[in-house]
Amino acid sequence: MNSTTLIIIGILVYAAFLVYHGFRSFKATSQSSEAFFTADRGVNPFVLLATTAISVFSALAFYGVPAAIYREGIGYFSNTGGMVAGLLFVIIGYRLWILGKEYGFLTPVDYLRSRYYSEGYGLLVAAILILFIVPYVAMQLIAIGDAMVVTTEGLVPYIFAVALATIVVSLHIIGGGMKSVAWMDAFHFILGIGTLLILVVYFTLTYFPNGGLAEAVDKILGNPDLAPILSHPGPNGTFNWQGTLSNVLTGAVATVVWPHIFMRTYIAANKDTFRTMAWSLPLAYVFVYFFIVLIGAVIAPAIVGPNFADSENIISILSTQYAPPIIGFLSLLCLFAFGVSTADSMLLSASAIGSRDVFVRHVYELKGKEVDSKKVVYFGRVLLVILMFLTLIVVALRPAYIVDYAYKLSSPFFAQILPATIGGLFWKRGTKEGAFAGTIVGLVVTTIFTFFITPPFGFSALAWALVLNTISYIGVSLVTKAPVEVINKYIVRVDSIINSGTEINSAVDASLTAINNKGAKL
Repeated sequence: MNSTTLIIIGILVYAAFLVYHGFRSFKATSQSSEAFFTADRGVNPFVLLATTAISVFSALAFYGVPAAIYREGIGYFSNTGGMVAGLLFVIIGYRLWILGKEYGFLTPVDYLRSRYYSEGYGLLVAAILILFIVPYVAMQLIAIGDAMVVTTEGLVPYIFAVALATIVVSLHIIGGGMKSVAWMDAFHFILGIGTLLILVVYFTLTYFPNGGLAEAVDKILGNPDLAPILSHPGPNGTFNWQGTLSNVLTGAVATVVWPHIFMRTYIAANKDTFRTMAWSLPLAYVFVYFFIVLIGAVIAPAIVGPNFADSENIISILSTQYAPPIIGFLSLLCLFAFGVSTADSMLLSASAIGSRDVFVRHVYELKGKEVDSKKVVYFGRVLLVILMFLTLIVVALRPAYIVDYAYKLSSPFFAQILPATIGGLFWKRGTKEGAFAGTIVGLVVTTIFTFFITPPFGFSALAWALVLNTISYIGVSLVTKAPVEVINKYIVRVDSIINSGTEINSAVDASLTAINNKGAKL
């Protein structure tokens, strides 16, 4: 039995394990939407760290970022903004967690619809998030499909690889929801870090035995075609602060309102979890990306040389053609870990939004009809199957570079709820009219600068859209008025809980009891 066959068997065993792991929690998560979508709000600090970090990293980090660094220079590393992203999660996430405990929020739509007292705004946000979740999930599956083709030397066809990945991801979520996703992410987080460390150590010892990474750097700097990879600090090969800022906004700042990350602010077990996340999440970002940058900026170019034709598949080729089969297998597993963790989280978010915030909300709740919690989970699982087929269509078309799915479509459009989210948490003057105006202006600007006109002055579509979105949100909010009861409920109340210190525990416990009692009655 050759090494390629063993790799295929290993992947199939891993896929079977994922499906089994998901369905272990099938019965437990079938009874309650709280269990299915938020793991009963009981995720401990390590699991929350792991599931949040690896869901942000995605296949883009392991597969796309090293390739982009090889093509565009080390400045592409600015897309992480790790410290900023980690701190934003804690600052914004803690307040959202309190609101989730107080009022039972499960999704971004829950919060934004309630804070801006508008069903219409909730539908707008739901449409944005669901629409652009699909291409981001497709990115994960395309990466997995490409890597399997390269690693198995074409023995596994691309369409079979992506179909397998899609079905496995979907069944994993359908089986256990957030309970399965969060705990499997913890395993994937450890697997991902371990694999990156092994890759760096193996390639360094094998190809640069005399001087290690210093030898690799000297080799790069001594080649005029390779030197720009290390000497150009900008994301487009030449330094410009506008491009770097745009890269940070896209890959770091905006991630806090990506739907699957937004939902993770609701699942923490207690407030101490956020204390741990305040230092551990930024460190996790920096630690993981340190190895990713080493591979893309130093190891890969020093081994394959300049003008590598298939740069998009550089990690897979490096792991198969320049390493023994076990390294190729570990690399493929790592890609699965990063890609699956993000894909299942994104699809679960879309399922929650589509089933709870659109279908159940407008077909049942607003018409005064009661809906069983089991039925909400059932609707969510049906929607997951529909999303699976939509994603497969996008994957089959594969219209752009892998990084474009994240940076030219999903992230810029997700980011248009950022001003309304932050303003709604901290600014008492934020109004429904302001939220509508800002979000719509942001969507229009993003669309124009993404598909029709090159953004001026070196800034990205996302940067321009966020600026004009924020100006519109603030300007319109200043000439309109938010209801006093909304301000008291979503800002004054949260400030009181945070500032009182002791009150938060009793307030949260009371809210949880109320939610659980309501779920039991349903």
